[in-house]
Amino acid sequence: MSAAIGASATRSQFERSSVQEYAREVRRHLPADVFRPVPVRAAWLPLHLTMIAGLNAYVVAAAPPWYVSVCLAVLAGHSWVCLAFLAHETLHHAVVRSRPLERLIGYCGLGIFCLSPTLWTAWHNQAHHGGAGDPDVDPDGFGTLRTWRTSAADRAVERLSPGSGLARSALFAFITFSAHSLVVLLSLSHRGGYYRRISRLVVYAETAGMAGFWLAVMLLAGAWNFLFIYVIPVIVANAVAIAYIATNHFLNSLTAVNDPLVNSLSVRNPSWLEHLHLHFGYHVEHHVFPGVSGRHAPLIRDVLVSLYGERYLSLPHSQALQLLYTRPKLHATYDTLIDPRTMAVYRTLAPGALTMDAVGSTET
Repeated sequence: MSAAIGASATRSQFERSSVQEYAREVRRHLPADVFRPVPVRAAWLPLHLTMIAGLNAYVVAAAPPWYVSVCLAVLAGHSWVCLAFLAHETLHHAVVRSRPLERLIGYCGLGIFCLSPTLWTAWHNQAHHGGAGDPDVDPDGFGTLRTWRTSAADRAVERLSPGSGLARSALFAFITFSAHSLVVLLSLSHRGGYYRRISRLVVYAETAGMAGFWLAVMLLAGAWNFLFIYVIPVIVANAVAIAYIATNHFLNSLTAVNDPLVNSLSVRNPSWLEHLHLHFGYHVEHHVFPGVSGRHAPLIRDVLVSLYGERYLSLPHSQALQLLYTRPKLHATYDTLIDPRTMAVYRTLAPGALTMDAVGSTET
């Protein structure tokens, strides 16, 4: 590895501000009601559940042609992922004050993935938000060239990643959230010590209850109907969720100091879609204030841009996805990504350098 690349890694570790520093400064420019729950957001729950139930009932009762059932399953899958966005916001305590209602929304929103809300809070709220961008702490990274060389699991995951250039990476968007949830349940939860903070029994019971629910649905509706009630919807829900999640951090620098203006990216969509998806693409804003409803994310963005200018990283969603599928995901250093097959090295996203230019190659 070149001396220049090594120096880049050192700078990334120390020339950073912390999320707490940003939060203190930005909070001074925001009205107090931004930090209160927004219970009206819970109205999305009955809306999407009614749509899902209606679509599924029609598929079972009317037995329409398969291509009609596929279209209805896609719509149901989109409603499921919208519920997942609602669950994400709710489990950050940004929607309702009632813990039972919060838990209900969590079950409904994460149920399509058979993901325990209790596990999610330890994984996402605590481990990810607490250590975002830290390759030794963050459970959601692809790893580094060093871990790729020593870990068969990291090599297998990297081969599936967009930007690897391998055919199997075409599956990435359609299975990854469900697959990673299973990895967290079976492995990362133990390695990360999550069960020192949460009940293992509760996590297993919630997971088993969700899996049992879908098994019952399959037995009652039949395997053919289950294809349209669950299989296609969960594929769609994975794809939409990953279209956001994979652009949140995978193009950014790693950080030993949790700096969301360095390790996170916000993506921009048409305003109607941002409202429908509960402003889930405003990810820098979310990492500065995880407990604030996405309803206030545009206002937080305006303050961030006013205070920090081009340090705030944001791209059109389509451009971020293009970069996602044309750049490798392993980090060679804190500020570079590397293709382990060609050893081509690319810069991560940075202020004034949103094109992620190639910077050459490094030795094996």
